[in-house]
Amino acid sequence: MDCDTARVLLHGHLDGELDLILDHEVDRHIEQCDRCIAEYAAIRALQTRLKDQSLYFEAPAELKEKTRRAIHRALPRAQASPSIRRSSVRRAVRFAIPMAVAAILALLIVPSAIRPGHNEIVAQEVLASHVRSMMASHLMDVASTDQHTVKPWFNGKLDFSPPVVDFAQDGFPLVGGRLDYIDGRAVAALVYQHGKHVINVFMWPAAPEAAHSAKIETQQGYNLEQIAVAGMNCWIVSDLNPTELAKFGELLRARG
Repeated sequence: MDCDTARVLLHGHLDGELDLILDHEVDRHIEQCDRCIAEYAAIRALQTRLKDQSLYFEAPAELKEKTRRAIHRALPRAQASPSIRRSSVRRAVRFAIPMAVAAILALLIVPSAIRPGHNEIVAQEVLASHVRSMMASHLMDVASTDQHTVKPWFNGKLDFSPPVVDFAQDGFPLVGGRLDYIDGRAVAALVYQHGKHVINVFMWPAAPEAAHSAKIETQQGYNLEQIAVAGMNCWIVSDLNPTELAKFGELLRARG
């Protein structure tokens, strides 16, 4: 299956509308294609976003009442003469036109309101890279619990030196690292473990105004947190529960 076919079928795959054979073929293609898995993760994130109740707008009671009164005035009264009915229809049309315009404007404005911002796009890329590393068995380029082995491995491969710390004594041992590609640049991906849970930590330099923290959010069953560590933009992602992930984030922030 090629990318064009897979992308056409992604929505049906996510909605459970494909037969078993096509569904399996899409799954196999996603496992092998970086671009399609990123698009897959983006669509999943958008679906989750669209289900967010905070996006729904409840009209004020005053507006509802004004609308009801306007409709009542526009409706022809029972047994009205033809001339009155024609007048009522004209009033209804005059009322309906602005309402239709408002509806069209809403359709044009709402998509821009829910269009993901830059940080949300980066979060989708981070999540896609995490999932891809687990699916494609490419979790590490260098496998080592020794921070003095992992840190030098990045020398010459990146234009920065990521802070690498082992947290084994706190229950979060370093197990390796790899190169990855996020937000249009090569980044360091440090891999930690907590029990059977894998934690991916993506790092790259950030301008002072761009290095900030964001609360833990859940997407597709994974928890993500953005923090600033030693001048680095740092994204943490894992299926670890939010409490444990927050604990790991604090360790990273304190010793990074």
